[in-house]
Amino acid sequence: MREITFHGIIEKSGEVYTAICLELDISTEGPSLQKAKDNLKEAVEGYIESVLKDNEEDEFILRPVPDDIIEEYYQRFKALLKSSANSEFYEFSEKAYA
Repeated sequence: MREITFHGIIEKSGEVYTAICLELDISTEGPSLQKAKDNLKEAVEGYIESVLKDNEEDEFILRPVPDDIIEEYYQRFKALLKSSANSEFYEFSEKAYA
């Protein structure tokens, strides 16, 4: 079993939480913060399992989120810090196993 630590950002938009893995550019949604995080972990583990199953470990390359997406999140987060609004951004790191 292989262990990988990944980092994510979760943002609430309306009633939905969207989670994105920064190392693999995989995103998921959920009706709660925890469900979005769990869905992202499951998607990352599924990707890793697929790579291992297809014997593509040597070709396994991290495919990080594009810089413009990171910049977009950064700008929205910066705007939240300047406002009195409640934060709807969450960051985390998690270990996935495959």
